[in-house]
Amino acid sequence: MREVLAPPAERGHLEVRPRVVDQVGRISAREVDGVVAGRTGRLVGHELPTATSRVDGRRVRLDVEVATAWGRSATMVAAGVQEHVARRVLALTGLQVDAVHVTVATVVVPQESREGRVS
Repeated sequence: MREVLAPPAERGHLEVRPRVVDQVGRISAREVDGVVAGRTGRLVGHELPTATSRVDGRRVRLDVEVATAWGRSATMVAAGVQEHVARRVLALTGLQVDAVHVTVATVVVPQESREGRVS
């Protein structure tokens, strides 16, 4: 015989902390084609992508910063990040995503394109 559970509101309280939403945002941004993950640019210790969230009850807004690969449309990559992060945050946390603001912080040039450069 199957046990019937009480409605969720009667079973207790669920809180999803902002740092969990941040982590979901970071990992989700990495999953988007054209996003380059890792230490990029000249900022020591600055690893992209980053995500910062503001949780208000069951609603969330995220700021995501990414690096994209040379030759990729920054606009298309940013749009992909917006859509994918919003979908994954909703699916994994149950929070309603009001906005995902994406900043393309840098473009990563492949190593072979850099070899012929004179600095």
